[in-house]
Amino acid sequence: MKIKSMAFDDLVVMRSQIDAEIEMRISKQRMKLIEAISELRGTVPSKNGVERGGKAHPLKGRELPPLYRNPKNAAETWAGRGNRPRWLTAAIKSGKKLEAFLIK
Repeated sequence: MKIKSMAFDDLVVMRSQIDAEIEMRISKQRMKLIEAISELRGTVPSKNGVERGGKAHPLKGRELPPLYRNPKNAAETWAGRGNRPRWLTAAIKSGKKLEAFLIK
C-alpha cells in the first residue's frame, strides 16, 4: 500500500481498524497467558478475572461434633468454627470463661 498517496480520511479509517485489530490480538494473548499461568499455579480462572483455587479446603462442608453447649438451652451448641454464637459472646462478656461451656 502506498500510504503517502492515500487521502487523510482513508488513513484515519485505516488507523482505527489497525488499532481495533491490535486490541483484539492483545486480548487474545492476555487470555492465553492467564490460562497458562493458572494451569501452572493450579487455579481456575473465572470470567471476571479473579482466580479461584482449584481445590476446596479439606474441612469445608464437613460437620464437626459440637464442643460447646449453652447451659440454659441444651439445643444450642457450637463446634468452635466460625463466629461465636450470641449466647456464648454474651456469657463471656458477663465474665464467664470459655472452658465453662465445654462439652465433656
